Amino acid sequence: MTTIALLNIGSELLRGRTVNTNAARMAKMLRKIGFSLDRTVVVHDEGAAITQAIDQLMQVHDVLLVTGGLGPTRDDITKKVLLARFGGELMIDNRTLAHIESYLARNGRKLLESNRQQALVPSSCEVLFNGMGTAPGMAFRENGKTLIALPGVPYEMEHLMKSQVLPLLREQFSVGVVQTRIIRTAGVPESRIAERMVEIEGEIAAEISIAYLPGYDGTKIELRLEGAPTQHAEISRALTAAQALVANLFSKYVYSLEDKAPSQVLAERLLEAQLTFATAESCTGGAIAAALVQHTGVSAVLKGGVIAYMREIKEEMLGVSAATIDANGIVSQAVASAMAEGARKALGSDIAVAITGIAEAPPNAGEAESPQAWIGFADANGSSAFHIRLFGDRKVNLEVAKNAALIFVLRNLKGDED
Repeated sequence: MTTIALLNIGSELLRGRTVNTNAARMAKMLRKIGFSLDRTVVVHDEGAAITQAIDQLMQVHDVLLVTGGLGPTRDDITKKVLLARFGGELMIDNRTLAHIESYLARNGRKLLESNRQQALVPSSCEVLFNGMGTAPGMAFRENGKTLIALPGVPYEMEHLMKSQVLPLLREQFSVGVVQTRIIRTAGVPESRIAERMVEIEGEIAAEISIAYLPGYDGTKIELRLEGAPTQHAEISRALTAAQALVANLFSKYVYSLEDKAPSQVLAERLLEAQLTFATAESCTGGAIAAALVQHTGVSAVLKGGVIAYMREIKEEMLGVSAATIDANGIVSQAVASAMAEGARKALGSDIAVAITGIAEAPPNAGEAESPQAWIGFADANGSSAFHIRLFGDRKVNLEVAKNAALIFVLRNLKGDED
């Protein structure tokens, strides 16, 4: 089996100034096509450290992916290290230079020497053209091993991985068939899922690996099976059967059988049903609507939203009565339902969601002031609401509340909001 290591270069990663998202993204992309990332190493922007890491990793791995240090600043030294390591001389890659000149011209900027130097590449490498940035990727080969250097900018790295690196790996190295099936759940803890899976484990093929991946949007259950290319149909049948078993076991909690965020699932459901949608948000401050607008075509169904953070906005724009607020409190079932009904009426939508809550507790808060939210839903048949407790910090609580609201809408559309 092909072994792959990843070397991330950047002092900012080790000092905590930048989160190393590249490692997770690259591992996921490799896994989708049947490769596994065996090891990840992070080093400072120091020539000796980079060289030592490259030598050690290339001794024991077939492929070494390297990110970072290809920019135009003084601390970007990866190219110099690779030139010294693999030999050759620096030469201009004309395609990259033309791309840089065109990019700068479109932005009204002149070509500087630092820009021109990004088009210099070692003659010992194969250039991987970067259409999303100014630093090209580079592939080096030595004694049957391959090193591929990529920019550290996440969207540039991802573009090069998809357009050039993954096709190169498929062509150069043999890979088996890897398939996965997903069951996305919410409202049931990971421990309970694992406990109940015992009920059906005898019916699931022993070769299928099962992972439980909790997040702010619930727990994702991933079923994975590998095999030879000739086993493609057999693998597919086994996974589909296992997915059906798991989905049936947790039917009350399942909101998707695809690896999609709640906002994407809801956007697709709304478009499919041609239902218009509105939001009324207090504690989440527009995050529910913002999550939906990330998805193509949602302008056909999303009417708009009201950020009703203060009491008077709830009353004046959503029609929540002062009596309802005084009798039940701002964070209550009655207010969440009234906000959803008010948003639906004010914006003329088929359905609406509303949220009112406490994202962060004040010092020495009592039970009534602890982090929590009421989420309301309204359609032509009336309104309903449900309550959640929040246990993280402010940022985590807002993310959990946003996703809970999106999933509550999905459950109402499915007809199992209870």
